[in-house]
Amino acid sequence: MAKIYELIVVGGGLIGLSTAYNATSFFGGHTALNGKDVLVLEQSSFFNQLSSSSEASRQFRFQYDDDFMTQMVIDSTPEWERLQKQTVTELISYVGSLWFGDPTIPTTEGGINSTINTMKRMGIPYQYLTAKEIEAWYQFKNIPDNYIGFFQANGGIINLPATLRTLYNVSHNNGVHFKEYNLVTKIESDGCNEVIVTTNKEIYHGKKIVMAVGPYTNKLISPLGTILNLEIWDMVSAYFRKKNPKINYPTWFAFQKPNAKNSNLYYGFPEAPWKNPGYIKVAPDYPFKIYDSPEQRTPPTKSDFEGTNQWVKNHMEYLDPEPKFTSTCMLAMPKDDKPFYLDSLPGHSNIVVYTSGWGAKFTPLLGKICAQLAINGHTFYDVTPFKI
Repeated sequence: MAKIYELIVVGGGLIGLSTAYNATSFFGGHTALNGKDVLVLEQSSFFNQLSSSSEASRQFRFQYDDDFMTQMVIDSTPEWERLQKQTVTELISYVGSLWFGDPTIPTTEGGINSTINTMKRMGIPYQYLTAKEIEAWYQFKNIPDNYIGFFQANGGIINLPATLRTLYNVSHNNGVHFKEYNLVTKIESDGCNEVIVTTNKEIYHGKKIVMAVGPYTNKLISPLGTILNLEIWDMVSAYFRKKNPKINYPTWFAFQKPNAKNSNLYYGFPEAPWKNPGYIKVAPDYPFKIYDSPEQRTPPTKSDFEGTNQWVKNHMEYLDPEPKFTSTCMLAMPKDDKPFYLDSLPGHSNIVVYTSGWGAKFTPLLGKICAQLAINGHTFYDVTPFKI
């Protein structure tokens, strides 16, 4: 007789692993599941570099231009602290977060003035900066005089590989079953009590599913009657050699007016000892390609890095403007104003879906919410903005 899992998690990236970690923990606001009754399926190897949880770092920040998302970061903080107790490796290095640029520019990350107003309302401390102060204190150059900015000291850099490994290790120690190289080809559901997951290797039976498969979401849920309003962004990043080994940066984001080629938005990180030491990661906050299906993916060309290289040359004098290492990341993005989707699938209360958006900073909280929705059928957190 086939084993029936209490919970099957499809997708072994950040949120999938966080769901398994939370589902088998006693602090999640639900009955903790026995690890042997939880299965995580991954179509590739765990810790791969092929999709949304690829690369080595993500930014952690409190600032948003609306109260709701800022409160979500505040709510995620004790969850990060709890996860940090499971490892001696620092998961978030709190180097601070610097935002600067044209104060009139709204972006997918919000705007500077509206974000300052939110921080004031929410009691988030920050230091206001002029263009000259940004140049003098943070090793940038040629910053236009009309630019303003702020430094928020509680921001930081997330050690992505360490976070993934910690979530995996705790879940594994809790007895969770992990199956890699299991490509899900079909999901069947009675809408309430039973799910059947067919992969290229085996058929698995369960009571509940959490799907955290990023750009593969619509491919798997469309046969179940729902298609989300998503597009897939393919992003690049590059590592530039430090010409002065003594300098370093906080995490940062530059707000600028779009040009004829792209949105002209860039962001960066401090040196990360766990990835290319001696180099600084800088990336464009715009995709080099947008498409509807992961099957359409193509590798970036040299021209896809030109905007980033030029920005480094123009504004970061202590970096070699020619990148030494490059990487890509494929993520699903809502076409509407939603930050991401997080909800039970319509007509299938036993299937929870998370996908899209910039969710790494909420990792342990999102997994907690996914586990609550799957196990309890509801969550203690307000997820109204993320409804399908």
